[in-house]
Amino acid sequence: MTTHLLQTRDLSKAFKHKTGFFAKPTSQFACNAIELELAPRERLGVVGESGSGKSTLGRLLLGLTPPTSGDIWFEGVNHKERSLQDWKQFRIRTSLVQQNPLSALNPQMTVGQQVAEGLLVHHVTNRAGAYERAAAMLERVGLSSAMMSRYPHQMSGGQRQRVVIARALILDPKLVVFDEAVSALDVSVQAQVVALLRELWQELDLAYVFITHDLRIVRHLVDRIAVMYLGRVVETGDIKSVYQWPRHPYTRALLASVPTMDPTVRNIEPPIKGELDASMVAQGCAFRSRCPFAIERCATETPDLRPVGGQLVACHRAEEFPQSIASTPQTALQEEIA
Repeated sequence: MTTHLLQTRDLSKAFKHKTGFFAKPTSQFACNAIELELAPRERLGVVGESGSGKSTLGRLLLGLTPPTSGDIWFEGVNHKERSLQDWKQFRIRTSLVQQNPLSALNPQMTVGQQVAEGLLVHHVTNRAGAYERAAAMLERVGLSSAMMSRYPHQMSGGQRQRVVIARALILDPKLVVFDEAVSALDVSVQAQVVALLRELWQELDLAYVFITHDLRIVRHLVDRIAVMYLGRVVETGDIKSVYQWPRHPYTRALLASVPTMDPTVRNIEPPIKGELDASMVAQGCAFRSRCPFAIERCATETPDLRPVGGQLVACHRAEEFPQSIASTPQTALQEEIA
């Protein structure tokens, strides 16, 4: 287990819910048999529609939500075997950047207090040293140290997100989970934050998991991608391989929905129809009710992740699909990813 920074095996999380006052509670899987590996300094993107289980997976990885079953190892230590002191060290070495920077920040604390708080809570340094390091970290994420005395409401959305990133990095973590970290920002501000994350990754000894529904953004930020649908990973592989030749119908449809400025590219991939249907999870392929390529086997046999081309794909017909027309503007795309 020590060759990986992070590793999961058969990781599942089920939530109980009731449909009526007298009804018996039922369980629904938000994450189902997830198996992931993350090397030091590797960047993993987790994509899918809302309700696919991405945020739950992020919280499971950070130990913020207990799993129903399965295992998570970080630096060779299983979450189930961690002592109280182990958890304290784990909190220093991992961090979370949430979706809405305004709700993630305390409106009654200054920016300097919030960035320095982690150093003081974990007794890394004294107050003077903590504020000095906080000012330096704000400069590192592109903000002036003069903003130390400001409150969150006195800053723009992009500035608040940089503060949240500074707070997440102040303890020099080895793993950061970015949960829809740019989705609440304007497009121009998104580009600035994406550029910042790429710069920070090059400077720091850092691995991260970037959770998003936006395939337009994730291709600039990660080495590998995992596509989730109703709690399962349906396709995973390196970012270039998946974009050049998506092997799962769901991945193909998601990529086809990404707008392009190239007028010569015409999308002929079948669109995704219908809504997420959790009743499909019990047996067979969960995507079959929305898949234009579904066959009888899809209703009776749940596909396992298996090697197809350069990816792992959970689809019975993965070998049959040609290279996606929707992903053909490869010259520009490869230049962007390189």
